[in-house]
Amino acid sequence: MARKSASALSVPSAPRGRSRGTQNAAGEETRATILDVAERICAAEGFEALSVRAISEAAGVNLAAITYHFGGKAQLFEEMFKRRVVPLNDERLALLDAALASGAPTVEAVVRAFVEPPMKLTAAISTRSSNSALVVMQFLSRAFASPGENEFLQTYYEPVRSRFILALKHLLPRLPLEEVIWRYNLMVGGIIYAMGGSERMERPPAAFASAPLPIAHRPDEMVDRMVRFFVAGLLAD
Repeated sequence: MARKSASALSVPSAPRGRSRGTQNAAGEETRATILDVAERICAAEGFEALSVRAISEAAGVNLAAITYHFGGKAQLFEEMFKRRVVPLNDERLALLDAALASGAPTVEAVVRAFVEPPMKLTAAISTRSSNSALVVMQFLSRAFASPGENEFLQTYYEPVRSRFILALKHLLPRLPLEEVIWRYNLMVGGIIYAMGGSERMERPPAAFASAPLPIAHRPDEMVDRMVRFFVAGLLAD
């Protein structure tokens, strides 16, 4: 019997009738489906509801597929976090760089660079994702507020936090650093809450249940309102 070469032993041939390209595409599709389903579960029910079994049942994939693509729940969550936060960070920093490069940056421009990307997520969502912008916003809102987020935020969010606080401190020299950090964090909290959707922001209290209130459905209306409020808070005496 002829001996097989080392390369023939180390690289299995593709199953008959299915090319490697087709296999890779199918694998990427399965991976994206798992991420989308896990994201929807988290957005609707929180991270307590996220389990490998729940994802398997909702996505229609076996448990082995989740383990193959992600290894475990912790790695899956990190991938969910990365695919949304990294593009968001990139857009925020690009807008911040543009504001600072204008020659006369303003607090409003810096705040808008921070607020606009998460509130206008539609364009940033991968076309391979089947989830709506609202689902992604709700997922991120829960992710940023979850008790175990510190490790991920330190890795993927701290550079953005540092850049924006530095810019605000430069534009607000009269404020102590401690006060700038407090006001920045209050801005972050407002954004996290607002990312739950316009319905959350505009739901009237029981005392005004019968009052007709105008609803701001357009993202740019929400952004403008939030920017005005945050800028006023940052500039307050």
